[in-house]
Amino acid sequence: MDLDFKRLEDIAKRLVAPGKGLLAADESANTCQKRFDAVGVESSEENRRTFRNLLLTTPGAEHSLSGVILYDETFWQKTDHGQMFRAYLNQHDVLPGIKVDLGLIDLPGFPNEKLTKGLDDLPERIAKYAEAGATFAKWRVVITIGDGIPTNECIGANTFVLARYARICQDAGIVPIVEPEVLFDGNHTSDQCEEVMGRTLDLLFQTLRAFRVHLPGAILKTSMVLPGKDSGTPIDHNDVADRTCRVLHAHVPHELGGIVFLSGGQTPKDAFINLNRIAQRGPHPRGVTFSYSRALQDPVLKAWAAKPQDASAVQDIFHQQLVLASASTKGELDEHTLEQDSFVSHSQDL
Repeated sequence: MDLDFKRLEDIAKRLVAPGKGLLAADESANTCQKRFDAVGVESSEENRRTFRNLLLTTPGAEHSLSGVILYDETFWQKTDHGQMFRAYLNQHDVLPGIKVDLGLIDLPGFPNEKLTKGLDDLPERIAKYAEAGATFAKWRVVITIGDGIPTNECIGANTFVLARYARICQDAGIVPIVEPEVLFDGNHTSDQCEEVMGRTLDLLFQTLRAFRVHLPGAILKTSMVLPGKDSGTPIDHNDVADRTCRVLHAHVPHELGGIVFLSGGQTPKDAFINLNRIAQRGPHPRGVTFSYSRALQDPVLKAWAAKPQDASAVQDIFHQQLVLASASTKGELDEHTLEQDSFVSHSQDL
C-alpha cells in the first residue's frame, strides 16, 4: 500500500508544534480505578466521563495542547453538551488520538519481563478509529531494569511488536506514537538506565526501518534517563537533561517526526523541570515536547475529588498545569514558580 507521506508528516509536525504537547488521557478502566480510589471517588463510567470532560473542555487548553490520547471508552463518549469528544477537540484545533494496545502479558520463559498484546485484530480496529476521525495512535511497551534484565530477547520481541503496529497505523493513514517505556521502578543507576535506553532505541529504529515505517511520519514517546525510584538517588535535573539529550541524539534518527516525553511516575515538579532543562539544551533535530498523564492530571483529580461542584476552579488548576508544561517545552519555565504554595498544595504526595 502506498503511504500518504505528506499527510503523515503534517500530522507529526502538528503534534510537536512549538509550545504545545499531548495530554495522555488514555488510562484504562483499571488504572482509573486505582487513581479514583486514591482520592475517594467511585470509578464509574459516568464519573470517568465527567472528569475527562473537565479536562478536555478547559477554556484555553488548545493553546497548550496539540493532541489528546484517548482510551476506547472516551473515544466514543460525549461532552456535557452532547458533542463527541473527538469532534470537540477537532473544533478546537486539537488532534484526537487513540491508545490501541491491549495491555501487558508475561513474556513466556523470561521472568519479570513483559510483552504488549493487541496486534491480532489491530488492522480492523485501526480502520474503525481512522474512519471515526482518529489522526494518531499510541502503543506502549515496557522495559524493566533489574537483575539480568532487560534481555535482548525481551527488547527484540517488543520492538518487533512496535514496528508491526507502526506500519499498520501508517497503512491506515494514522501517525503511530511508539512508546518503549524504560520503567522508573527499581533501584538501578542512571548509568544503567542510559545504557538500556540506548540499546532499546537502537533495536527499535533498526526494526522500524526493516518493516518500512516512514520515520518522518512517526513519533517516539520516551522515558527520561532517571535513577530508579527505589535507588535512594535524588533526581539531579541537570544530570537527567544531559543524559537524556545524549542518548536521544546518539540513538534517534534525525528524520524522525518528533519526540514526546512521558512523565512516568515523576512528580509534576520533576517532570516540568526536567523537560525545561532538556529544552534548554536545544536546538534539537526534531520537535521535542510532553505527553504527560499524571504530571498534568493528578493535582486536578485531587481538586475535583475535594470540590466536584466547582468545575471552574478545577479547570483553572488544569490550565495552570498546561501553562507550566507549555513553558517547559520552550525552556522558558520559571522554575521558582514551582516552589510557590499554590503549586505545592496541589502537587504534593503524588
